[in-house]
Amino acid sequence: WYITGSYQPYMESGPVMNVLFVCTGNTCRSPMCEGYFRKLAREANTPAIRCASAGTCTCNGLPASRNSILVMQENGEDITGHTASVLSERLVSEADLIITMTASHRTAVLECFPEVREKIHLLNEFRSDSRRNTGVADPYGGSPDVYRNCFEEMKEPLRNLFLDVLNHTKTT
Repeated sequence: WYITGSYQPYMESGPVMNVLFVCTGNTCRSPMCEGYFRKLAREANTPAIRCASAGTCTCNGLPASRNSILVMQENGEDITGHTASVLSERLVSEADLIITMTASHRTAVLECFPEVREKIHLLNEFRSDSRRNTGVADPYGGSPDVYRNCFEEMKEPLRNLFLDVLNHTKTT
């Protein structure tokens, strides 16, 4: 595994790996993660990987931000149909792996659902450089370039995470 010794996803859902991405409003970072992860799964032609996203402080039904939609369109993925979801017991229990954007998101999830401690990680833990313990800054309200930079920061750890999950699904 990419994270030596600490990354042991649960496969409670059987042959399918369910990954949940969590940020604050579920309109910027986590929808971009979900969209890109879906694209990677589609390109790998694997139905064994599913993903969803949620927010720790949001309202159900909010659309993805205009700049998140733009950046994902530029990267070949359409997230125009995305609507925000409040982090819920159902989403958390269905997830085999929960990926948060910041340590404060991880803390918020664990305060509500302490039983998920073993399946929660920061996205940047999957980086290959020294920024593994950092959070992904919120681009909310920023220019398209702020969103592009945010997405570029998330791409490498998302690819590394995807390869880990893909390898795991092939060995189970």
